Amino acid sequence: MPLLALAAGTGVAACGSSTPLNSLAVSTQIVSQGNPSSSAPVAQGTSTQVQVTVTNIGSGALRGVTIRLPVPSGFIYTNTVSVVQNGDSVRSADIAPVSREANLTWGAWTIGPGGPGQPSQVVVTASLLASGAVGQSKLAPDVFATGYASSVTGAPVTLEITPAPSLNMVLRVSPASVTAGSLVTYHAVITNTGSGAAPATALGITLPSDFDYVTTTSTSGNASTSGSSYPIPGSVIPTWSGFAIPGQSSGGPGILSLSFQVRVLPDVPRGIYQSTAALVASNGSATQNELQVNFAALAPVEVTGAGPAPSNG
Repeated sequence: MPLLALAAGTGVAACGSSTPLNSLAVSTQIVSQGNPSSSAPVAQGTSTQVQVTVTNIGSGALRGVTIRLPVPSGFIYTNTVSVVQNGDSVRSADIAPVSREANLTWGAWTIGPGGPGQPSQVVVTASLLASGAVGQSKLAPDVFATGYASSVTGAPVTLEITPAPSLNMVLRVSPASVTAGSLVTYHAVITNTGSGAAPATALGITLPSDFDYVTTTSTSGNASTSGSSYPIPGSVIPTWSGFAIPGQSSGGPGILSLSFQVRVLPDVPRGIYQSTAALVASNGSATQNELQVNFAALAPVEVTGAGPAPSNG
């Protein structure tokens, strides 16, 4: 882990006093992957955590220590995950950024020299959301202290925004008004307008009570159906899985269309009945590897009354 130090004698002391014989060491790392690293991929729409550690490796206390971090291109600061003080570090002012700030500041601390086997340091962990286009950004903090005209800069880390899916779904039903005992046909259209594919996509639809899934009548679109699975007849929550939906291209979004029949059971009373649904897919993120989108109040069906009595033959 690279360390950069601000050595005694390089700054200009406040109030004309001599520069203290101490120094700061700054390290930066990405901690979202489980193992700290100096570079990491971050799927679009997911978050990563960056950790800045400031350690006093000198022999005297350093006062008014602040950490400043410009948010890299393509990212949004969301929150401070944690602030940890080790050794004889004491917070002297409560300075912290707010969500979506572009230039972040934390402080201020008095960081003493520490003791044998117990470093005196401050560790700040921040969460950043990858909201921009695919590409790489560098991130490096600056650390300031009272009595120094310059700052110490931590070794940069690299954040790479990688492609990820963006899924939506529309569910329609035909006919929208039926008598109990009738068949209706639902049409689910899933679109992927993201920059990356959505492998292992699954769709689960919670039908109204006493609406029973019968069969899937057709699939279409540019999604791959290799290895996919379909619901069994009678399912109350029919689920389709194993589809791979491509991302947006010059030809348009990735599309998966499903049509399926459902029977409205004979004892369903009059009323309007709606469905809910959930989409789940892999998003390519090393830390948040599942994308889930929920939908409510879908495809209302009006049951107007009982169907015709069965014939006695």
